[in-house]
Amino acid sequence: MYKLICFLAILGSTLAQTRLQWSLCGPSVLQVSEFDLGTMPITHPGPMPFILAGKSIREIRGAVKSTVTIKRTVSGITLPITCYLVDGNYVGSCTYPDLCLLLKSVLGYDANSCPQNLIDNNIDCTCPFKLPARELNVDVVADLPDATTSSITWIASGSFDVKVEASDSVGQPSKRILFI
Repeated sequence: MYKLICFLAILGSTLAQTRLQWSLCGPSVLQVSEFDLGTMPITHPGPMPFILAGKSIREIRGAVKSTVTIKRTVSGITLPITCYLVDGNYVGSCTYPDLCLLLKSVLGYDANSCPQNLIDNNIDCTCPFKLPARELNVDVVADLPDATTSSITWIASGSFDVKVEASDSVGQPSKRILFI
């Protein structure tokens, strides 16, 4: 699961763009006004800012099931990335039963190491999610490992289209986010 977030973070590492491109589609309880991973290409290893601004129109609670669909383009050829088991974690186009646990395993945050900006947004770094209906203004920095030295070196190059669909225990979907 650690590898998935690394993948999402590195998805633009070889793009000529200077900013991450994304769009929203479908109904949502989370209205996103800004989503950014800093300048492109993303450098790894190294720090990666994660910025999310928006509003939750109702409480988001419980396990947040997420389906991630990834397509990779190299030399003009686009192919889907399937779900792989790598070093005990699922990577790629997978369905994850709890986004909170995935993020916790990747970022290593817990109640004792939760960044102040997350606490200020009523995100206490414990699972399952318990996010109240409110404005969100998340701005944290994650440290990325060197993807070229891991068993998932394929994420270090190429262009990626990533679609993320999520729903919480109430079952209402969060907005789909398409990264280009």
